[in-house]
Amino acid sequence: MAKIHFRSYNPNQIVLFPQRIDENIPSDDPVRILNAMVDNLDLSSFHKLYKELGRSPYHPRMMLKAVLYAYMNNIYSCRKIEKSLLRDIHFIWLAGYEKPDYRTINRFRNRVKDEINGIFTQIVLILASKGFISLDVEYIDGTKIESKANRYTFVWRKNVERNRARLLEKIRILLQQIDDVVAQDNACIENTATEFTPSMLTDMISELKASLENAPTTSDKEEKKANKQKARQIRQLESQRDKLAEYNMHMKILGKRNSYSKTDPDATFMHMKEDPMGNGQLKPGYNLQIGTENQFMLDFGLFPNPTDTLTLIPFENSFHERYNRFP
Repeated sequence: MAKIHFRSYNPNQIVLFPQRIDENIPSDDPVRILNAMVDNLDLSSFHKLYKELGRSPYHPRMMLKAVLYAYMNNIYSCRKIEKSLLRDIHFIWLAGYEKPDYRTINRFRNRVKDEINGIFTQIVLILASKGFISLDVEYIDGTKIESKANRYTFVWRKNVERNRARLLEKIRILLQQIDDVVAQDNACIENTATEFTPSMLTDMISELKASLENAPTTSDKEEKKANKQKARQIRQLESQRDKLAEYNMHMKILGKRNSYSKTDPDATFMHMKEDPMGNGQLKPGYNLQIGTENQFMLDFGLFPNPTDTLTLIPFENSFHERYNRFP
């Protein structure tokens, strides 16, 4: 009976002349395309983000390659990117055996997040110079993506407007009840069209407190009772002032929208396509617009508008800002 011979196996063997790691990466692998693309980008805008003093940082070109290649493979966690730089030969080759940790990767992403938009534009222009796209045509479509915000933290315009109007009426009534010349003079209470502001109420409260503190001490029970009542009304007015400031903040964040989420103020509540129950539940999300040509992305934009009718003009203006032309 013939004896079986296995190939020798020794995980701790020493290689006298180590081979190049990219020998195991095919010539048409996407990682090589990414590597060549980033090598042709102008990263001068990245250099101004670094200081000349201190320890030498990792090269931004290497860091950008690692982050972009991770995104290409649906890897977004800094810890997973760090792990890939130790295990995956594609990442190891791109990084040139450098091993930045997850904190360094996260700091890099935060540092260059405003520059990434310019990198996208550069890549599209390279595609245009190579003849893959013409920038004469743009096919636009939109989709809704759900925000990570809590769906129960909504703020609705109608509720804010209604409650704010009620609060202003309460403030007007309270000021009418305060028997003080300062309040009467500053509030213009007889004019029901007066639009109170938090700063206006703050001035009134300060003067009311000053008049109360400067009032002569008295032993009369009725006067003491009146002063306590006035102090209580001032505290109530302070509470209403703070509530009015909160409503004004809501209106400022809303802008022209009808809703927003407290945990993600940029998100608007809208119907999502992928609602499995078909109950039309509103969820915080964004309207993502994408422009393409020849299956290459030309432009993208996130909008708080639930429908596409209000996104076309600003989206085309975004295209013009990128490429100094309209499609």
